Amino acid sequence: MKDFLEYDTMIAQYYGNMSNHILPLSSWEFYGEHHTQLERFKEDLTAIKKITKDWNFERDYNKEFLEKESVIVITNPNLTIVYASQNIQKLNGYSSDEVIGNSPKMFQGKDTCIKTAALVRTAVQERKPFKVSILNYRKDNTPYTCIIKGFPVHNKKGKLVNYIAFEKAA
Repeated sequence: MKDFLEYDTMIAQYYGNMSNHILPLSSWEFYGEHHTQLERFKEDLTAIKKITKDWNFERDYNKEFLEKESVIVITNPNLTIVYASQNIQKLNGYSSDEVIGNSPKMFQGKDTCIKTAALVRTAVQERKPFKVSILNYRKDNTPYTCIIKGFPVHNKKGKLVNYIAFEKAA
């Protein structure tokens, strides 16, 4: 037993001299949640990198995604969603898997401004960037104001291949 007392005393002294402090159990959940979010960002960036490898697109989507925490939605030229970042669920309650294959119109509802929707449609038809604030609806049908910055994306040969939108709740 004396051996253990000496060991315990030595270990207590060692840890007492360290600048690290033991975290209370309640902080573990916070770290775990933060770690999970970072893992999702990493997964999204890896997926986006694969999609964008042939793009001729100058906008820094990393900054929009990581610093501004915007949701990234990528559609094909026919406006079918082919990719949505995982943080879309925090924005509107839909998982990225639920929105893929649908049109972004799925977020619109009875009070969505027809003029704003027409403005987006015209910009897409003319293959021009746009920025709008529009009333969208979450999965539970509650409305939210969404700021959308959309851009046509061409490949290195100049062919329109995708549209990318950066979305945030206002």
